[in-house]
Amino acid sequence: MISKIIDVHSHFTTKEYLNLIARHGASLEDGFPLPQWNAQDHLALMDECNIEWTLLSVSSPQPYFAGFNDESVKMCRHLNESMAEVKAKYPKRFKFQACLPLPNIAAAINEAIYALDVLKADGIKFASNSRGLYLGAKELDPLMAELNQRTSVCNIHPHRPDPIKEGIFSSGPVPLYEFLADTTRAVLNLISNGVILRYPKISWIVPHCGSFLPNIYDRFTGLSKILIPKGLMQDIDIRQSVAKLYFDLSGNPAPHLLDWLLTVTAPDKIMYGADFSFTTSELIKNNLNKLLLMLDREDLSPCKELILYKNAEELFSIH
Repeated sequence: MISKIIDVHSHFTTKEYLNLIARHGASLEDGFPLPQWNAQDHLALMDECNIEWTLLSVSSPQPYFAGFNDESVKMCRHLNESMAEVKAKYPKRFKFQACLPLPNIAAAINEAIYALDVLKADGIKFASNSRGLYLGAKELDPLMAELNQRTSVCNIHPHRPDPIKEGIFSSGPVPLYEFLADTTRAVLNLISNGVILRYPKISWIVPHCGSFLPNIYDRFTGLSKILIPKGLMQDIDIRQSVAKLYFDLSGNPAPHLLDWLLTVTAPDKIMYGADFSFTTSELIKNNLNKLLLMLDREDLSPCKELILYKNAEELFSIH
């Protein structure tokens, strides 16, 4: 049996957050029920799965609604201080990444500085887009500069695209397709706008087995050879950018997904993610058992400890 596991992708909610989302009629914005989180259930799962510690973050919806800037600022502060309290109570079991009141960039910078410097957050969680403001946008450069200065670890979490075509099936259960597409869209934007290489001290974690990036990586690099010479894309080293990315295995890991992911990255850039509490405990245990069987393959067994805990241990001890 593996000695331990580290989970870099699980989620946190409070009653206050759930009430705010409900007041704005957004409880089913993603077509997916929002779970209540409690430490006891989470710790029980961790103990059962031999998870040493878990990285908490806020999922989706982003707690920002047009015309309610102050409300978003206060909610992000509440969420960050609440996660800091959990970390203080269980210092060996939980770390957390701060939630920012984007797309209000000035407020997001203030909250990032407070969360990292005062609350000792273990990084920042970014939505793929914050009510239409995508990662990679030039407007975010001042925030990126602050995070680069602090050698921050940043998780990307998908968010509902804005706008989205209503009335088609995938616009209902957004996690089915739109989450993967929007994560990929954000990562392509980060790469093509040079953010990853301009701010090299930021470490980015891409969720859900790389989303669609492994599927379109060759197409992206191929099209860049046409677009860059014509001045339609920055002259960016795509391979170097992707090589800097980390990836988690949250969602439904399967052998072919892990194999595809390894076509664009190396085993020392892959980490485990449980996705509690949006994923039920039973499904997490089933997924973990499947993953452990995969990692017993002859070609993957030398990487088993790297993926299950060593990569995360090194990344977060450094930062």
